[in-house]
Amino acid sequence: MKPERAAKQALRAQLRHRRAVIPQDLVSTTRFKVINHLRTLISELAPTVVSLYSAREGELDLTPLAEDLWHSGQTVCLPRVIARGHPLTFNIWHANSKLEPDALGILSATGAEILPALIIIPMVGYNRRGYRLGSGGGYFDRTIKTFAQPVITVGVSFTELEIPEFPQEYHDIPLHYIVTGKEVILCKG
Repeated sequence: MKPERAAKQALRAQLRHRRAVIPQDLVSTTRFKVINHLRTLISELAPTVVSLYSAREGELDLTPLAEDLWHSGQTVCLPRVIARGHPLTFNIWHANSKLEPDALGILSATGAEILPALIIIPMVGYNRRGYRLGSGGGYFDRTIKTFAQPVITVGVSFTELEIPEFPQEYHDIPLHYIVTGKEVILCKG
């Protein structure tokens, strides 16, 4: 295993532990603040299709944001893993529609495939230049590289999971924005 990859795995484990011990009241407050920041950002950017995610393993649950977007007539989708090592697909997520597990067991929408204009991505950790540590599968980076048109990327995380530097790999793509309970960061890459 490459030293960068091993360092990322060790850091990912530390950050997951740090996230797991965040008190529930802080989780609730952060979720509320992140959703409010995202509402404002989405309103300013006015994307045609917004991709959310199904929260798991301590990630911030953005379901209330989905409900707001549906109410305003916004098209919402969720990513789907179709096979390990392949790019994600995105399926429209309608209000009250049933979610089904994808190839990794992550709940995904079953609507028609669509390309998002803005993708909200969960993070295990991040730095202010827009680089993120995700779950380790590389699905979002792999997928974004396949898009013919630019897509806006927004990472969401707890402020407590910011890390000044971490080992970047050649395939890592910086995010455009990072949203925490504390702030919205415009990333410079």
